[in-house]
Amino acid sequence: MLSTGKLILNNVSKFNRFVDCNIGIEYAGVEANGRRVMGIVNQQCISNILLPDKLLYWTVPDTWSLEDAATAPCVYATCCFALYMRGKVKKGEKILIHCGTGGIGQAAIHLALYEGCEVFTTVGTPEKRKFIRETFPSIPEDHIGHSRDTSFEQMILQQTNGKGVDIVLNSLAEEKLQASIRCLAQGGRFLEIGKFDFVANNPLGLMAFLKGIDFYGVMVDNLSVTYSGKDYAGDKVVLSNVIREKLKCGAIKPLTRKVFKKDEVETAFRYMAAGKHIGKVIIKIFDEKELLEKKPVLAQPRYYCDSNKTYLILGGLGGFGLELADWLIIRGAKNVVLTSRTGIKNGYQHMKLDRWKSYGVNVLIISGADASNRKDCEFILNSAEKQGSVDAIFNLAVVLKDSICKNQTPESFEESFKAKARTTKMLDELSRSLCPKLQHFVVFSSVSCGRGNAGQTNYGMGNSIMERICERRVADGLPGLAIQWGAIGEVGLVADWQDNNKELVIGGTLQQRISSCLEKLEHFLLQNCPIVSSMVVAEKRVGAYGAANVVEAVANILGVKDLKTVAQQTPLAELGMDSMMAVEIKQTLEREYDIFLTAQDIRTLNFTKLVQMHDKDSKRKPENKHASEPTGGLTGIHLFIRFVSDNSNLSTETCVELETRRDPHMINVFLVPDLKGCAQIFNPLASKIRANATVLQYGITKAGIMSISEYVDYLLPVSNV
Repeated sequence: MLSTGKLILNNVSKFNRFVDCNIGIEYAGVEANGRRVMGIVNQQCISNILLPDKLLYWTVPDTWSLEDAATAPCVYATCCFALYMRGKVKKGEKILIHCGTGGIGQAAIHLALYEGCEVFTTVGTPEKRKFIRETFPSIPEDHIGHSRDTSFEQMILQQTNGKGVDIVLNSLAEEKLQASIRCLAQGGRFLEIGKFDFVANNPLGLMAFLKGIDFYGVMVDNLSVTYSGKDYAGDKVVLSNVIREKLKCGAIKPLTRKVFKKDEVETAFRYMAAGKHIGKVIIKIFDEKELLEKKPVLAQPRYYCDSNKTYLILGGLGGFGLELADWLIIRGAKNVVLTSRTGIKNGYQHMKLDRWKSYGVNVLIISGADASNRKDCEFILNSAEKQGSVDAIFNLAVVLKDSICKNQTPESFEESFKAKARTTKMLDELSRSLCPKLQHFVVFSSVSCGRGNAGQTNYGMGNSIMERICERRVADGLPGLAIQWGAIGEVGLVADWQDNNKELVIGGTLQQRISSCLEKLEHFLLQNCPIVSSMVVAEKRVGAYGAANVVEAVANILGVKDLKTVAQQTPLAELGMDSMMAVEIKQTLEREYDIFLTAQDIRTLNFTKLVQMHDKDSKRKPENKHASEPTGGLTGIHLFIRFVSDNSNLSTETCVELETRRDPHMINVFLVPDLKGCAQIFNPLASKIRANATVLQYGITKAGIMSISEYVDYLLPVSNV
């Protein structure tokens, strides 16, 4: 559901956002000692190597292959946790198991039949109904319902004489979830293993509880994470023992599966998203016979931070600095020191700091210190060392005083020069003694140093000196890295200069997206060259999946190999587009081609309209997928930053009146900007409001307010309302 966009990662868990790939929580493989094992970890099982959770792994039975084992851990852990630890299943009870041909459905049926229960199940297609009858012949035909609507409710009531079932193992959502609750008998247990309604926070009718039912939310993936100090080690031990016992007695059996090779990952996810699979979808990284052979392993190196060490960012409250700090925290940093000439001055910075602290990160802000001054630089490094040994220093400080040489003054030249050259010189000299465990010394240079840029002699010279310092450090056996960045989009100086988010072509290059910058930064940190560069050449973009245009991209998603074989006027819905494909097409059009369509537009879309979109797009100027978002309405981080403006009223005025049309017959309106924003975000709306409108601002000095209700409690007294 994560891979197809039906679930948003941040809504599922605020802890899993710290890893790049959250897909894949179960595995089967061989330990270094040759023992075959299977188990569950929190994420990143689509790999050739992993670190197991010792409380959630088991020895593979001798009669099983590793393919057999790969079908078992997650589904049987979920079913055992639900049926035995929460549902307390007993012999002779009636149980409704939804989606019986899925992995969890098959596993639950195996366990329920082993315990002597009367099983009811649901399926979505005639083929799946046939599979249930052939695989589980003890389940009568009249015990198999339909999972695509609520007709199963009538089946349950008819077959149980209106009493209902003792246990429901539910994975259906919305109205089908409500129907499933109505299927419960007096004192029944409802075991919810789906996530959709949890994430959507859908309401649950309390009337159902008049029957004395129990409702349990079952999320086995939570067992691998500690939430708010709660450790699930006890539950993991019990679950591990239950599974071990059921393996021993033969209640746990391998499931039906479809196996894909490691280079067929995309095909595997498309196959699963189609909703036609039965059982499990398996990705085979290695053949079982190859596991113990010593072969070179293709692996992508990763950069991770040491949670016990400190990461120092000079210029850390700037646009790139905040994103860099965010990236380091995602990679495991727990101690971050940010320096700034002016300190916190807008709501976006304040919001970032609040969020990091909520993650348990220790953030120290040093403002007003001049790192080009030896005394101040020494103070900065000593302060950072007190938080933990400094592991990395990043110098992002920049002051631009652009002018041709004859118009430069000594003061303007010096101001731009010292932020780069003198600061780096001080950091180099002092870190040699004050930061003995330093692993990375990184300075952000510019392509203007190598390529040149009119009016930036002082800036280019400062960058050049930084690069020479890094070369000398590497020659001395010390870490040193200078990165020549091109123009950066979305955040930073160039983004601030852009007029209405228009894309700029500077020296034949486009603005590089911040996500691309951070991706390249990882490569740079893991190599040994002291001087590297990253820029985006202005060339035409290639779309998703290697497609040259929007038409090919959509055709690839639909699996259409030859456009001549389909009618150009036929809606995509009639060409086999299901809901998952519709979501993917919508996301691809937005992400790769900046085409924003509604769900209804997608359903009526055809290839003729796509060709028209392509023709219109081809008339635009060349773009690049690494470049920042093109012209048009503000989107993404641009819109986000606009909503957390640096307007000075943010910290000084609680109530700001808008210049509205002010109809005296209309009631007064109070507006509340979210994300610690300010009144000016409502200015475009003001001329359309007929009533008196007052914006209630939240000053950045009033920290600690984390909800709308707390916001109102704070604003009501001071607003004299």
